[in-house]
Amino acid sequence: MESNHNPNLKLAFDFVEFTNRHIFLTGKAGTGKTTFLHNLKTRSPKRMIVVAPTGVAAINAGGVTIHSFFNYRLGQ
Repeated sequence: MESNHNPNLKLAFDFVEFTNRHIFLTGKAGTGKTTFLHNLKTRSPKRMIVVAPTGVAAINAGGVTIHSFFNYRLGQ
């Protein structure tokens, strides 16, 4: 990641790149979560799944909803 970004996002990027651990990315609106995910997906050779709590968030992040990923149907 470029050095002019938030240093915490650089740490998160390096964590994903150099470990085999999962991350849970959270933050207020406008903090760069979706941009971070797009950069990560573009620059990392790792396979990854992006899930989000809402359809809009999933579309913006290039992922799927949590319910859809786990094939959870309401009323089950």
